[in-house]
Amino acid sequence: MNFDLSDDQRTIKSTAREFLTARYPLAEVRRLALEDERGWTDQQWNEMVELGWPDIAELGTIEMVVVAEELGYACAPTPLQSTWAAGLLGASLDGGRGAVVIGDLSADAATADVLVDWDGAVVTGATVEPVRALDPTRRWFRVEGGDRSGGGDVTRGRGQAVVMSAAESVGVAQRAMDMAVEYAKERKQFDRPIGTYQAVSHACAQMLLEVEGARSMSLYAAWALDHEPESAPLAASMAKAYASDAGWRVPASALQVHGGIGFTWEHDLHLWLKRGRANAAVWGDARSHRARVADLLEL
Repeated sequence: MNFDLSDDQRTIKSTAREFLTARYPLAEVRRLALEDERGWTDQQWNEMVELGWPDIAELGTIEMVVVAEELGYACAPTPLQSTWAAGLLGASLDGGRGAVVIGDLSADAATADVLVDWDGAVVTGATVEPVRALDPTRRWFRVEGGDRSGGGDVTRGRGQAVVMSAAESVGVAQRAMDMAVEYAKERKQFDRPIGTYQAVSHACAQMLLEVEGARSMSLYAAWALDHEPESAPLAASMAKAYASDAGWRVPASALQVHGGIGFTWEHDLHLWLKRGRANAAVWGDARSHRARVADLLEL
């Protein structure tokens, strides 16, 4: 098995990094999160459509998670992930946007052309009301009532949605770690960079361990979904459990490295901490996925 990305996958990753860096500088992320009613713009969405991202899962699950990681790295406010999830669960989007309702909550429901539930049934005629969420970069809504129709076997689609979320959390953790390492190199105490002190360097090393572990598990799960379906359910739950923890623990540790400045509203790190915390609860939290791992292994 080749554990490295292919040349095409590397190109997709670099293109995504370049595009998202240009379209989502930190000032724009804050503006969309805190000031824009929808949290994203038509121009940004249309450019993603031109890149073919809403349909990228057709290329393969790995290609999708490669972009998902970069979305997390940028903390990009976009309905793309919700659209992916709806499509993975069988929604016929015809170029439109989708969203998934779990229980009575859904991200991006108000701007979706098609709503589906976790069983893949289409939801119509529902009442959609905004709710306040921990993560300001993603709009959440309460969905009540409505009719449900259709649905089917969504086992693979659920696995893909779970791994997509895990990959986004990898990107969140990677960005937080990068910010912490850069700060540790620049910030000096007693005329020495704080990164030279063991308490800081060990914290950064632990961040690296969690980021790389979560990335490896997410990529393996994506590969299994496309090539080894019998291993996919276990791999997906392991990836989601590990990445869910890494997605908030690494930003939390990065806050400690930054010291007092990291805890201020003006510093951008809290946006990644909140995205990581919110991601940890989507499509099943770490505890529920560990329980699923135990069931699958008959422990």
